[in-house]
Amino acid sequence: MAESKRFGMALGGGGARGYAHIGVMRVLEREGFRPSVMAGTSMGSIMAAFFAAGHSASGVQEILSQTSFWRFLDLNPLSDMLNFSELVRVLEPHLPRQIEDFPIPLGITATDLVTGTEVYFRQGDVFQAIRASIAYPGVISPIWVGAQLLADGGILNQIPVDLARFLGAERVIAVDVTPLEVLHEHPQKKTWWQQIFRRGTDTNPIQNVYRSVEIMQIRLAEVKLAVARPDLVLRPKLEGIGIFNFQQPQLEQAIRDGEAAAEGELEKIRELLATESNGAL
Repeated sequence: MAESKRFGMALGGGGARGYAHIGVMRVLEREGFRPSVMAGTSMGSIMAAFFAAGHSASGVQEILSQTSFWRFLDLNPLSDMLNFSELVRVLEPHLPRQIEDFPIPLGITATDLVTGTEVYFRQGDVFQAIRASIAYPGVISPIWVGAQLLADGGILNQIPVDLARFLGAERVIAVDVTPLEVLHEHPQKKTWWQQIFRRGTDTNPIQNVYRSVEIMQIRLAEVKLAVARPDLVLRPKLEGIGIFNFQQPQLEQAIRDGEAAAEGELEKIRELLATESNGAL
């Protein structure tokens, strides 16, 4: 397989949409391109860890297909929604414990809620880094790491191009799996039931919070990409796939969308990486 000395991947967060990363990597593998650097945020951090550990796209898909998302839910209202110990049990057999032990350099982002700054994990416990990076606001509680209260890396850095460069990549392919879908539900006259109990998309407070966070992250990601300027951005379509759509048909569609996005930019990928394909790690 061809190697690129300066070729890095920045895998964005996006919940179930992050399965598109598998499709993108499948196309790169087929073309003989292997990244020398992996950086990821939120779901992208899990995918980046798998690939930095040396797993193939098909291998990652096989590992994840053997478990159900519902296995990771804790329905106890007095505890965190995520059963993280169960997630660790699934990941642990397939990943080194320490980030510095990964065969491909790995970086994971988080956000410090105390200082309002980005945090880069480049060493230490990979499961602690993943736990911080996936702490999506309002769904998974942040965690204390020393004096830092760490939450989802996507709050400030949804697609960590700058982290990939910091790890040594001179050429970076970013994968954006958070397209902003326009809501097509138009205002209409509500039934008496909706009027009394305030039911409907426009008055559902939880849905509105998630939508607001999504919009803020996506718009900030656009600014970050404009500043970091990756060499190529891949944007899978992911129509109708929400961040919490972990049903198998949606996950398989996300993978296909990732493949299609990479296939659609294949000539650019070849041109971008051809001059580096004879390098060595």
